[in-house]
Amino acid sequence: MTNSHKTRGENYFLLTLDRARGVPLRLGSEQPVRAKGLSNLLISARRWAAYWLMAASLAASVLLQAGVYPRQWEWSALGVSVAAILAVSAASHRAPGDKWGFGVLGVVLAWVTFQVVPLPPFVVARLSPGHWNAVAAVRAATGSASEAWAALSVAPSVTIERLLDVIPAVAAFVAAREMAWWWRDRIWIVTAPVVGVAFFEGLLRIVQLYFGRAADAGAGLGAGTYANHDHFAGLLEMAFPVAVALAISAWRKHAAEDNQTLGPILRIVLLLAICACLLTGIVVSLSRMGFLSTLAAAGFTMLIIPLSKGKTDGARPGWRGAWRWVVPLALPLSILILLPSRELVIRFADLASTPDLSKEGRVEIWRDTLQLIGDNQWVGCGLGAYEHCFYRYQTVDPDGTVNFAHNDYLQIVAELGIPCSLLVGVLAGWIVARTLAVVLWRRGARNWELAVGLFASLAAIGLHSLADFNLYVPANALAFAWLSGIAVSPGLRRS
Repeated sequence: MTNSHKTRGENYFLLTLDRARGVPLRLGSEQPVRAKGLSNLLISARRWAAYWLMAASLAASVLLQAGVYPRQWEWSALGVSVAAILAVSAASHRAPGDKWGFGVLGVVLAWVTFQVVPLPPFVVARLSPGHWNAVAAVRAATGSASEAWAALSVAPSVTIERLLDVIPAVAAFVAAREMAWWWRDRIWIVTAPVVGVAFFEGLLRIVQLYFGRAADAGAGLGAGTYANHDHFAGLLEMAFPVAVALAISAWRKHAAEDNQTLGPILRIVLLLAICACLLTGIVVSLSRMGFLSTLAAAGFTMLIIPLSKGKTDGARPGWRGAWRWVVPLALPLSILILLPSRELVIRFADLASTPDLSKEGRVEIWRDTLQLIGDNQWVGCGLGAYEHCFYRYQTVDPDGTVNFAHNDYLQIVAELGIPCSLLVGVLAGWIVARTLAVVLWRRGARNWELAVGLFASLAAIGLHSLADFNLYVPANALAFAWLSGIAVSPGLRRS
């Protein structure tokens, strides 16, 4: 009797446990219960392993000078790739797919791979006449075989190296999308590594200034662990809107609770302190585009709030609804008027002078890049091969070396060609449209505030890319891909 009673009690406990997990099971089936529990434990362990490996890889890439040195970056790239494999290894627990979006992404990767594949001379001459003329001239001068096959890329080895930078970013995109689906009810967990690493960088920059180090970052020195203060600001400007959104979300949830406890208040205070540190880091970085990108993205996104309407929104005529328009205008104006330091104001004053523009030479570089695009409009010069192809068109500082176009959009078109760049634009439009759809039409969604922050983050880095090459910095590209994966995840759209 005792043993029988004990068995029934154990079965009842196991059945209750399975019901809590949502697993239907017949009474008395102890072995399937234990097998299911072990399976869930392994899945949870694999998820957390992928998460912490991703977080460690992002932190390492940022701390090791933004991953610009291949021997330092390769370990972060390996960690992210392994984390992505762990994230997608359980097919039965994966997020619902977006076949056409991933299909376009696959075509872009296939095209970059195609750029390094040796092709017959007549094919290269047909697709890229300018490149083939240069190859034929070099072969004639060196006595090489004129009929040997050649790749479309001007520098195939560089294209392969850059492709090894792109693959980890794609892996981070896929892994972040899966993680946002796993923890869709606690999606802040997925954003925490990006915000945390950026917060550490901002805090480090403030400490550097406090002790008098790198005070002249505007003269060309770095900030934090970055060698370039503009790229440092690029990381912080992506994390800042997300941190603000998390603070607003925490405040709204706390206001809706009946039991006002101290824990949520401390969480809100911590998030506000992080926001203040990130914004201060952007200001003291003396990055003009970093400051403008943060300001414009904040203003534009805040204006979306009064324009979007949810199902529960009622009509708020007159002064009762005026605050919805006052706050979006007041916040960017306050940042513009109160926060800029004297050094940052001087930097903007220098921007208005013609000699400063001539010294940086960005306008001339863009003009020369347009000529490069005209001669390589169909297939591009090869991913990462911009420097090797640009010297033939370079009119600014002929004795110097131009590594980047200081405009991500122009450089992408120059390296990939117009057709493939249009596909990249489709991918970018897919990410933005998914995020914007949540912002405009799902105000009742659980993660609506985060969607607003993600949209602001994408807008900020998109604006900054008009005058810089943030997306060619491995650490920043990794953070951008991470946030983009969350933005397209079905977990973000959870009601």
